[in-house]
Amino acid sequence: MRTFRLDGARPEDAAWRVLLVPHAGAGAASGAGFAAHAPVDWAVATARLPGRESRVREPVGGLAELAADVAATARALPGSAPLLVVGVCSGAVLALEAVRALQRAGDVPVAGFVVVSQGAVTERPGPGRRLPRETDDPARVLDVLREFGGVPEALAADPEMLALLLPSIVADLRAVEEYRSGPEPVLDCPLLAVFGDADPLCPQERTEDWELFSDRARTVWLPGGHLLLTESPALLVDAVAGSLDHFAKGAPA
Repeated sequence: MRTFRLDGARPEDAAWRVLLVPHAGAGAASGAGFAAHAPVDWAVATARLPGRESRVREPVGGLAELAADVAATARALPGSAPLLVVGVCSGAVLALEAVRALQRAGDVPVAGFVVVSQGAVTERPGPGRRLPRETDDPARVLDVLREFGGVPEALAADPEMLALLLPSIVADLRAVEEYRSGPEPVLDCPLLAVFGDADPLCPQERTEDWELFSDRARTVWLPGGHLLLTESPALLVDAVAGSLDHFAKGAPA
């Protein structure tokens, strides 16, 4: 079963390959807006994780399983152009661990890692923050998820769609809710961190530590909130495209 959606240029002709790892509960369709605004010579793949779309019957699993799934998807991508791995919100945690796994194995070079709308993982959530595992009541779970910024209001207002997607959203967040990591092992590739300047979940003091995860780190602030991938895909593409000089330093010769 295919674990990604592929849009844009043919991988064999592409100048860059981009692997999007979307936010909690999101399927591969969530990358359509990004792909629509991407340069014509980009091949854009969006990861399709277990528990959604054509993989809806597969168990979601924990952090290790999800990160391994992302790494396997990176290995399965066609083409040989430089690869950028873009992790969005909780997907950034999975993407970070997948890039580290690829780095250890040395079989798939990663030219750049992009963090979107995810605070630095050097600290766990504060002790007063509610976690998805603390309740199974759908209404209370929805309130908790709003604090994580992971539920668009249009989805929250559609009970049938919400009931369909809620299990994968909760499973994804439970997999990463207490994740913490120091910068070691430092990434071999350049890192770009992208945030919305009106995102209450990612104030500057919660994002600065990403600079420790690579010796070639850059941060870009965009106008907007937490859901940049779906609400401001053109701006997100511009931020990534505007840093190709940064990533070229990590691209294989």
